Amino acid sequence: MRFSASIVALVALVAPSLVVADDWQCNGSWNDGGLHRLSFKFDGYCEDRYGQCFLDQIRGKGLTVHNWQCWDLGNGYWQADLSTTAGLAWQVNNAIQDITGTWRGCWPNQ
Repeated sequence: MRFSASIVALVALVAPSLVVADDWQCNGSWNDGGLHRLSFKFDGYCEDRYGQCFLDQIRGKGLTVHNWQCWDLGNGYWQADLSTTAGLAWQVNNAIQDITGTWRGCWPNQ
């Protein structure tokens, strides 16, 4: 079967826009009493578990997580908020990277 050059070019142009990539984004941080509250949004990772895989991985880094909350934003993204000991946000970044394969460097020096 032969394809014309115009069909191949059209498929090459349209195909990347049809692929929906998994994503996650930093979403802020703030003080939470003696703890530090961290927030991030994600799409394409463990929605079937309501973000529980992130919580499991964060705890797997040895962090104590307080007040974990995760909900569907209704726009394709989920938001997760958690509180942990101040100064350990880099470990939360590491846990997220273990799941997503990407580093965002959220919450530096927090």
